Amino acid sequence: MAMSSKYLDAAALKETFRRSPFKFANTKVPQGGLGDSFTPIKEDPEDEAPNDRLNIQTPFIESALSASRLHEKNTNVYYDYVELSQGISQGRVEVVKDFLNRRPDAVDEWINFYETPLLKACACGKPEIVKELLRRMTPEQMIPKMSQNASYHTPLTVVAVSGNMEIADVLITKNPKLLEIPGNNGQIPVVVAVENTQMEMARYLYIRTPIQVLLDEDGYHGSLLFLNAIFYNMLDIALDLFSLSKRLAVTKHSQIESVPIIVLASKPDLFPGGCYLGPLERFIYSWLEVKLPTLPEASRSDKDQHNTLMRKLLKLITKWTGIDEVYRMKVMHLQAEKLLLGISKETLAMGLKDRSDTVDEALLFAVRYGNVDFLVEMIKNNSELLWSTRTSSSSTLFLLAVEFRQEKVFSLLYGLDDRKHLLLADKDCYGNGVLHLAGYPSPPSKLSNVVGATLQMQRELQWYKEVERNAPEIEKERVNTEEQTPSEIFTKEHESLRKDAEKWMKDTAMSCSLVAALIVTVTFAAVFTVPGGTDDSAKGRPFHLRDRQFVTFVVSDLISCFASCTSVLIFLGILTARYSFEDFLVSLPTKMIAGLSILFVSIAAMLIAFSSALFTMFEDEKWIVPPTILLACFPALLFVLLQYPLLKEMIFSTYGKGIFDRNMKCWS
Repeated sequence: MAMSSKYLDAAALKETFRRSPFKFANTKVPQGGLGDSFTPIKEDPEDEAPNDRLNIQTPFIESALSASRLHEKNTNVYYDYVELSQGISQGRVEVVKDFLNRRPDAVDEWINFYETPLLKACACGKPEIVKELLRRMTPEQMIPKMSQNASYHTPLTVVAVSGNMEIADVLITKNPKLLEIPGNNGQIPVVVAVENTQMEMARYLYIRTPIQVLLDEDGYHGSLLFLNAIFYNMLDIALDLFSLSKRLAVTKHSQIESVPIIVLASKPDLFPGGCYLGPLERFIYSWLEVKLPTLPEASRSDKDQHNTLMRKLLKLITKWTGIDEVYRMKVMHLQAEKLLLGISKETLAMGLKDRSDTVDEALLFAVRYGNVDFLVEMIKNNSELLWSTRTSSSSTLFLLAVEFRQEKVFSLLYGLDDRKHLLLADKDCYGNGVLHLAGYPSPPSKLSNVVGATLQMQRELQWYKEVERNAPEIEKERVNTEEQTPSEIFTKEHESLRKDAEKWMKDTAMSCSLVAALIVTVTFAAVFTVPGGTDDSAKGRPFHLRDRQFVTFVVSDLISCFASCTSVLIFLGILTARYSFEDFLVSLPTKMIAGLSILFVSIAAMLIAFSSALFTMFEDEKWIVPPTILLACFPALLFVLLQYPLLKEMIFSTYGKGIFDRNMKCWS
């Protein structure tokens, strides 16, 4: 029974990891508590549609179902509003005015199955028509009368999707209550704006949304906004929400599937450790001094009256040089670090049960996504978190790092003291130690980032050897519940990858050896076909023996011939290798690196030899030099473009600094 319980716990853990941390909320339909606006549309009795929306046909489709119905009475209940609907779509203000003068009652009616005049004008982005409609409406009429068959939106939620600031401004001026009314799926306008990445609109709506709306109902709207603000990198909003209510960051709402701290843990790109910067970008990053923006500065304002030519020029230069992008990235990093620091301090006051529901799970997701900055900050402020992440499967942070192949997280081990031996000595409910986990294949998402089966096999061996070097000696012989040692697991689980890597190496070596053999044949024959001819009276000595072009021809031809012979032998060595697992770590990649490099030298020397021979033969024709050099450079350049990425990857993977940082010092 105890064993079956462990298996169930492990299954639950795997289900936790399969769950996306970015699935935020269940569908929450707006309730009828929106005043007296809930008045279902009345249609003719014979045309009443069933409540199931899946069985509903729009009146326009309904009217075209059969030619025989053309002679019957019109059954489209929205037919009278076709003129108004078309006038709004086309932006014809006079048509809208004329219609509403004749039918003032139509100003808040449903003009089709999904829209009122105001909803349609907002969706089409027609500010002049919106202003005309608002002039004729009361604030209460701006809230659509709910239909039992209509998808519910408010004018402001519609505008929040498109980001039309002019329309949003007039709507809020007319009826500020629109900020508080949820639309589709129960989301208030500011949340809708964030979800649709309308940053200016989101900040504009946020500073105008009453705080009590965000914090009422156990903070449903605030929690949902917090989650989306982190996910869509609007960290100024997240920071302000955190200052209003710190509990939102670490408290799970009953109607929301995720927690802000988990989303933050699952976003390594918000922190410096999760971003790659080139040399120039790193220099700009270190040089820039940034000031965190405040929300009033980030909110909507009038157009810049001081937008001079010099200001425009500076903005263009910063954008072209990448300074603008690096500046925004550094601001985002500082905001994320500030938010993380506040959250980590908030977790200190949490009880064990509350912490296990959110903080421990956040740490596991941080391991899964390789968010090193999050882990370091959380554990520095609360060192017991290093031990409290023993989940139902008894996995520690570093066992999970091995399982998910997060080398940056595993490198944190080197910054620990003797505690690392205890952390690596643990095992999961299947009896797997840290070396067993290293023996299983990497997740497909990690292997897909490595080019070719050979380098994938090498990466798997690098992981296994590194874990073996750090794990207790007994781990090499420990068996799991299936009586398997780590080496047996590695051999069994990686056999198919080893065969793929062997096939790739042999195919590549065969192709390259054929090219090298062809070059040997050509260069061997070329040395006996002397350009410019020979002097028969002087024992066949070449006429151009003392010319620089001829000497260049001879030397480059010899280099090409001998280099080709060498590369052929190297590729033959690859073809006849034993292809054991150990060979893929250094031996086979080294041979491939040497073979490809020497083959490139051979091709380059052959092209130089050909060009030199041509210059010797056409000594007095100087016009032939430029086109010959240009054409000779083309195949050499093509070889570099096609083979250099693979060669570079092999060199760095085999002889580079490695994927693990053994000098990491990050713990206090």
